[in-house]
Order: sequence, then C-alpha cells, then structure tokens
Amino acid sequence: MTIQQPLNNDSTSNKSGGEPPSGYNEILHRRFMLWRDQSGASVNRIAMMIDKSAALVSQYINRKYQGDIAEIEKDIANLLRREEDFEHPLEEEAFCPTHNAKLIWEVLQFCDEYHEMGVAVGRSGSGKTRTCNEYKRKNRASILITADLTRRSISSVLMMIASKTGGTVRSGTNSLLLDSIIDRLKGSNRLIIIDEAHLLRWENFEVIRKIHDCGNVGIVYVGQERLYDQMKGDTDKAYLYDQIYGRITMKRDRFHVNRKDVVMIAESLKPGLNKECIDFLYKISQLRKGFRNMTKTLKVAKVRQVNYGVEFNLDLLTDVYGFLMKEE
Repeated sequence: MTIQQPLNNDSTSNKSGGEPPSGYNEILHRRFMLWRDQSGASVNRIAMMIDKSAALVSQYINRKYQGDIAEIEKDIANLLRREEDFEHPLEEEAFCPTHNAKLIWEVLQFCDEYHEMGVAVGRSGSGKTRTCNEYKRKNRASILITADLTRRSISSVLMMIASKTGGTVRSGTNSLLLDSIIDRLKGSNRLIIIDEAHLLRWENFEVIRKIHDCGNVGIVYVGQERLYDQMKGDTDKAYLYDQIYGRITMKRDRFHVNRKDVVMIAESLKPGLNKECIDFLYKISQLRKGFRNMTKTLKVAKVRQVNYGVEFNLDLLTDVYGFLMKEE
C-alpha cells in the first residue's frame, strides 16, 4: 500500500478532476475554497480580512478575476497562513510509514475513495492517532474528530461533526442538527474519521450511520480492540450494533512493530544509532505501550544529551526508560 504524498505541500484532493483555469494557482484555490466552506466566512468578511473589495473576492471565488492574479493570490496565501486549520498544519515533523500506519492508511484511503465504512483497531501506542492526523494533514477535506468521555451525548457528537462541515453551527434539536449535517455533506465526497471511537455510545454509532447512509460519505472508526469486539458479537449487547457491523466493509487490526519500523523511526529522530541502541528500542516497542514509549524514550534521551552534554548511548537510553517507567 503506497501512502499518498501531498502535491506541492498541499493535500486537498481534487476528486472532481478538470483542468485548472488559466493563470490560477489551482492548489491554492482549492485550499482557499475548503477553508471558506469549513470556516463559514462570508464574502464580505473575507474581503475585510484581505483588504480587498467583496466584488474582487467573489470574482476570485468564481474564477472570473481578470486583474493581477499573482497579487490577490499572495493575499490569499497570507490569509490561509493565518487562518487555516492550525490543528493539522501543512508542515509537520517527519511521518514514518510503518507497518501499522500502512494498514490504517489502507482503511482510510479505501473508505475515502469508495464512501464505505471501516474500522482500524489496535492497542494503545500502535500509531493510530498519528496516522489519522497525517491522513487529515494530507487530505484536508477529510473530517477528523476525537471522541472523549466528556462528549458522549448525541448532541455533543453531532456538534463536533457539524463544526467541521462548514457554516455556522446553530443550536436546535438533534434531528435538525443531523439534517443540516447531511445536507452539507451530500455530494461532498468527504471522509469522517472518528478517533477513540471505542468511547462512543451505541446511539452515536446509529446517528453516524444515518450520516453515512444519507450523506454518502465514508466513515472510519479508529480505536482500541474492544470497539470491534462489541460489534461482532463478543458481548451481550452486540445486537445493538447489527446495523453498524453489517456496514463494515474493511477492517485492519493485525498491528505489530517490525524491526525495520524501529530503525525508520530512530533514523528520523536520531540518525546513526548503533545496534545496541536499536536492539533496546526494538525491545521497548514490543511492550504494551509500543511506539509511544519508544519514541518518548528516544526524544527525552536527545534532550538529556543536549542539556547535560552526555554521550548518546545504550546507558543513556536505559536510564531514561527506567526513569519514565519507574512506576512499573
């Protein structure tokens, strides 16, 4: 499975195809249109933000501007630099396409392209959230929300999704909010990724199923192993998930850490480590907390090397790991 690369540092997919209009920076225009839709900013508001007339902004939006396109695109680029989704910046630390990342990416990419429903489940520290963030960064039209214990009601989950679909989110009944989300997503070809999905109540799965069915968008649930167990029949409440389980088209759960994954991550964070250090990092990666503790140990060791002027070796890694995991 090949992980997609961003086009000229931009990742907004152009599923509709077509040739860019003459003179326009197509990548920048797509980014701008996505930001406008997600932010709900009006033409007048945008005009004020870039100190241009509303008529000029409208012409740019509709690709009819006949003036100095380079000048307005410079203003648009500055606007996006200030206002674009800071939660998922275009530039980020190096992402390593590990074995686990490729499996998760397969689900995300498939469900994105074919508007299907899928799941990616694995233990904590296997790289799920990191991969979801990277997919969102490179495919900026996708919607990424993270479930948590404080927002488990239907209205809370709907509000999280609505806030990412563009426009103004108004309070009202859950049914009205659901209808507005579906109306915004119809024909959008977008993907909704729900991280920590094992924290959702079954009612929320039913509501999201409605969005999937009526909005014709892809859905991917990402979480711990118990997420899929409760769907497939390993609990006494599995019948509640029949409608969801029947729609799961793709699943990935055979996550493990390869030695070459450890080498890849180590090289991205601290190039040139010797075999002893790699062996130790690989040993850490096989424990319950996986990649998370391995990368944390490596990052803290780097800081200690700089702050204390010590040699970066196995003893340093061992000391740092012992300090971090002292409670165990």
